Amino acid sequence: MKVSDVLKLPSLLGAEVLAGRGGLSNPVESVTVLEYTEVDELQERLFHGNEFTGNELLITAFSASRDDVEAQCVNIRRFHSVGAVGVLLYYVGLIMPEVSPKLIELCDELDFVLICMPRDNVSQRYGDAISDILFAVFREQERKRFFVSTLLDRLSGLRPQQRSMETLLRMLSEHLRASVILLGPNSRVEFIAAWPRSLTENLREQAPRWLEALGGGDELVVPLADGSAHLQRCPTLIDASDGLRLLLLRYGEPFTGDMLWQANECVRLFIHIWDRDYGKFAASELVRAIINDEPLQKNHLARLFRIDVEKLDQMWLLIPREAGAGPSERLLELCTRRLSELGRPLLTGYYEETLAAFTNSANTRGRQADLELWTQEEDGAVLEKYELVRIDRLSDTTAARRAYYLAHEQRRNARRIYPEAAILRQEELSFAKACADIASKKEELEEYTQMLALLKRSGSELLPTLTCYMLDSASNMAETARKLYVHLNTVKYRLKQIHELTGYSPTQMPGAYILCIAAAISRLRS
Repeated sequence: MKVSDVLKLPSLLGAEVLAGRGGLSNPVESVTVLEYTEVDELQERLFHGNEFTGNELLITAFSASRDDVEAQCVNIRRFHSVGAVGVLLYYVGLIMPEVSPKLIELCDELDFVLICMPRDNVSQRYGDAISDILFAVFREQERKRFFVSTLLDRLSGLRPQQRSMETLLRMLSEHLRASVILLGPNSRVEFIAAWPRSLTENLREQAPRWLEALGGGDELVVPLADGSAHLQRCPTLIDASDGLRLLLLRYGEPFTGDMLWQANECVRLFIHIWDRDYGKFAASELVRAIINDEPLQKNHLARLFRIDVEKLDQMWLLIPREAGAGPSERLLELCTRRLSELGRPLLTGYYEETLAAFTNSANTRGRQADLELWTQEEDGAVLEKYELVRIDRLSDTTAARRAYYLAHEQRRNARRIYPEAAILRQEELSFAKACADIASKKEELEEYTQMLALLKRSGSELLPTLTCYMLDSASNMAETARKLYVHLNTVKYRLKQIHELTGYSPTQMPGAYILCIAAAISRLRS
């Protein structure tokens, strides 16, 4: 069932494709209603609680963000990143006044199909499309009983960073409408893809008891909700030395032997492809598993190559300043050589176009030492071609993933706020995000724009002094004076003026923090 097939259903009569036509051939396996679209802490929690499933079609009216195009774009980017293929946009002209050209441009860029349901139509109901689409998906699955090639084709069509064992198991779970349990060596539960997903915690608690009761058998009836479910063991995946075993848990009736074999075959073929190029791609695969926060693949690769991932709590990112740079073997060698000077352990590899390197925070050095590390004569123009980011004290792979995406989302804002910083660190990125969030909220922004306007009216030298003192000189008056080519007393006088005009002290918290945000916003808006 493809997106183009969905458009032929009766419930979509009169619907119009506004953007993302390149994604019309993408498959559709499920439908979800995008109800909460506010870009805030609650949505962060809701979104990060969801795992990649892929092939979902969204339904929304953007009622909570009807006038906020930026929030609409953030939602589209997020759901595209976890595998959604398109969106049905309802009540345009009634709730959402018009579809923004910016949203259309984004969907075209992502090949994310933007379907506008008939405008100004109050008789439309989400339920009509949901039942129509899901019934069509069910009929398609019933017609095509052999699903191995279908799932592997879909997996191969995903972006490289999304092609993983965990993604495959979630896709298998969604397709079979059953929970999938993967066991590692010593029958340890490596991963559970629950169906429905709300059962995840319940299955994690119950699985050890069920596995003990199953023993060496192939099937066990277990209590689930108000009924029973069948826990079934699939055939051995590959040779016994690997130690991986697959089980399916289905509510109601058990699977046939053919269905168990197909589930096994999906995973067996994926493992075969996955293992084939270990020698060449192991490092980048492990880097990808860490950034994607995939414990299954991370642990499997780490054991295979005897890498203690727990010690890799510092991350360096070399992000190309220009798109399309592609992986560079020379840069990989250079990065490995330079960071090896700091000590071991060290893991380097590419994730998309970004070179990521993991080492230990015990090797931490100061900013000047970092700069010297990357500006040695034989290195060429590394800092000119790449944005360097350093993240310290990563607690786990979830923190690594969060830091990676923070770096990509905020590096340009951080660079505008800190133009003189040779290497960006997490504190600059986090501060840039906080300032960008304030700048996106009209009421909060107004307080700072009024303050900035007051400083500009009161003297052309006040705002440059504030930004230099706060953002370029680490709140050091002597350094500020040196950079502005003025006397130290001049800097002191100007800072005193700023205090008197705004009521906030540039030299004492919490006033200094407010003024620091104001200085950053002035650079973001310049």
